[in-house]
Amino acid sequence: MKQVTQQNPTVGHLGDHGASPLAKAEALCRAVAGRDFSETPLYIVAQSALPASYYSGDYHGAFTVEALDIYLRDHIPNYRGRGPCMVINDLSLAEMYEPEDQEYLTQQFALHELGHILNRPALFEDRTGVDPDKLLFESLVVADCTKRPPREDIPLYHGHEVDFIRIALHLCYRAQQVGFDAYHVAICAGYRYGLSHASLYLDALGDEPARCADMLFSDIRATEPPQSFSSLWCDDYIAYHQNPRNPGVSHERDNAL
Repeated sequence: MKQVTQQNPTVGHLGDHGASPLAKAEALCRAVAGRDFSETPLYIVAQSALPASYYSGDYHGAFTVEALDIYLRDHIPNYRGRGPCMVINDLSLAEMYEPEDQEYLTQQFALHELGHILNRPALFEDRTGVDPDKLLFESLVVADCTKRPPREDIPLYHGHEVDFIRIALHLCYRAQQVGFDAYHVAICAGYRYGLSHASLYLDALGDEPARCADMLFSDIRATEPPQSFSSLWCDDYIAYHQNPRNPGVSHERDNAL
């Protein structure tokens, strides 16, 4: 659940100009990964629609977890059954950006969270038969996490490793093909994660996004990425953990003693 930033957000948009930012974000997600969803609902929820207990402040631009649709079911209009769910922090966007930029960033954030959803073993976690009290407790834990700053005892890239980067770059390519000017630098890799610039990962990926544009993301994940792409990640991983000043590194060394 990382904040995604955009240096120059006023660029092209996708879809009906009369649609809401959340509706446009869903349309974009379905345009780039519609076959992966098929008839499965996708829920994109505004932070402003949630109770105060879920307020994420300025720590997160958006977030998703595997059973979020269950936790937020009472706050999802027209809930249609299980499906992946994400929250976009429209409150933070409204404070920081002009309306036209908020619309673009809503879609940009949605692409980032979509990368997490598509990087899971399944689009959402099956919780059939789980005790309702346990689900309530989990919901409270998630709500509490959204109010906390990023942890300093884990690496900056945690949750945004090589598989996520690969999916995110594929999503950016597909988004560009349908008319949305996706900014890959704001969605994955780079200094915010203690990694090389996203453009280097894009170069290392080569023509894979174009070659695999018609593939399901589950099928892409089942194939090996280019060696140059994997090597770049390995180099970044080693460099990150050789620097004791990086978040999570000193904690690892303390545990090893």
